[in-house]
Amino acid sequence: MAKRRKPMKRSPGAGTVRRHARLRPRGRPGGLRKQEIPPFMLFVARETPAAQKIDIIRAGVGARVVDDMVAYLEVPKAVIFALLHTPESTAHKLIKDNRNLDAAASERVVRVADITRLAQGTFGAREAATHWLKSANLALAGATPLSMLDTEPGAGEVRRLLHAIDAGGVL
Repeated sequence: MAKRRKPMKRSPGAGTVRRHARLRPRGRPGGLRKQEIPPFMLFVARETPAAQKIDIIRAGVGARVVDDMVAYLEVPKAVIFALLHTPESTAHKLIKDNRNLDAAASERVVRVADITRLAQGTFGAREAATHWLKSANLALAGATPLSMLDTEPGAGEVRRLLHAIDAGGVL
């Protein structure tokens, strides 16, 4: 009597496209579990494909990301509210109700995360990158790079500066 073979289990996602992939860094920073990693840290951890960014922005980022941004960038909440163009009372209500930010504010969150990741790559460490983002810069007419990230043209100037620093300081 021949033994029946059990069908081999396929690995998750084998031969299929993952439809609802979430932003996850490859390694867990600081040994944190998946559910303990703050959303902003996930955004900063690695580059996200444009199509996925669009989906995230359209769906809206959870308003609790404001607290994560405050902790990660070590700035007052008022700075984040100004950066996101979200009134403090509205942000607090969204956080309390566990709701998402609108598409415009969500796009700014993703933009800040992208620039933060770029700064970390340029300066080699989170502390150095966040310090640079919060320091007045002569090339930005005395504004801080972080304050420029509320608009795409401002973010473009910050990107240009970071690329120049990477290339040896040539503007």
